[in-house]
Amino acid sequence: MINWRKAAFGALGAAVLLTTVACGNTTEPSGNTQGAKPATDITVKDNTNTSVYQNFKLEKIDKLSNMRGIAWLNGDSIVTDKENTSMKPVSVEGEERYPHNLYMYDLTKGTDTLLKESEVNLGAPQISPDGQHLFYWETEETTGWPFILNLQSGEAIAAGKQDGFIQEGAWLDNEHVVFSNMKGELVSAALDGTTKVLVETGNFNVRSIKVSNNVIYYITGEDGQLNAYDAKTGEVRQVLKSVEWVIPSNDGTRLAIVKRTADTKRALVLTDLEGNEKATLARGTQIFGTSWSGDDSKIAYTIQSDNNNEKGLFVSNTESAEQFQLSADMDEVADALAWSPQGNKILLSQSVMENEKVHFVTSIITISE
Repeated sequence: MINWRKAAFGALGAAVLLTTVACGNTTEPSGNTQGAKPATDITVKDNTNTSVYQNFKLEKIDKLSNMRGIAWLNGDSIVTDKENTSMKPVSVEGEERYPHNLYMYDLTKGTDTLLKESEVNLGAPQISPDGQHLFYWETEETTGWPFILNLQSGEAIAAGKQDGFIQEGAWLDNEHVVFSNMKGELVSAALDGTTKVLVETGNFNVRSIKVSNNVIYYITGEDGQLNAYDAKTGEVRQVLKSVEWVIPSNDGTRLAIVKRTADTKRALVLTDLEGNEKATLARGTQIFGTSWSGDDSKIAYTIQSDNNNEKGLFVSNTESAEQFQLSADMDEVADALAWSPQGNKILLSQSVMENEKVHFVTSIITISE
């Protein structure tokens, strides 16, 4: 059993260290697509300092090759994006490529189940809160067409007829999903595919769409304007500028914000719903994949930095601001990190270069307290 390497950062207002995403946007947090890096062995850090959280431990890291794990269906199964080799490949620059489709991977059995098959690439899946539907995109480079898949019947319905940027979207409730289109409109789609324009932002660049307690958060413009739309009242308010990603807590009382503090500097901060800063959790060149645990007691994220002791995969306690470095090597991620329903596992995907080819590797990081 390996102890987490941690660095104590004192009380809630203490300064600390962090980074950007494809699904963060991506994705972020929902996330971000990073450039592939050479495959390397994972370096795990041991605890060297006393801590009130010294019982936290990194149990193991399981790696799954050739799949992009994105979300948890339940404690034993994840939604993945991988090549469907049963479909006809397409020749791209002299290389045959199979379409990426959506699967369910059973971690206990090690088996795949096809969720949605297509001749075109499918990606950026998001599970509805009740686990009954899957929002995804038919992708064409960075844009695509949104769909809603009924996981029980297998029926997929187009969410309107307008394209948008993939990786952008969030479930408003069990019956409605929200995303942005190429006109810069914030759109709500119902399970039957009917759509409604919620906000005409007047800005082509709408990103980092997140939902919390009927409030839709989104970022517009080159100045990183964070906005909040109240789905009940229709009111839009401006919260903060220089924001790259916003990740609301599950209980809807706080925001985790990755903000730009300089051209090559980012900070991960906790704020109230008005954008007033309460704590700085991390600083770095880039910060990606930020994700709250289900009980909001912890936040997982990755940092890019020139300092090996300040880069990689981290978890911070959201009350004490104490930070733990799990690995120095996992500094680039493809999507937002995802906590398992039980809160003892973190799902993380990376693109790596092996034998002059890029492929995805999914890591399941198991922790204990």
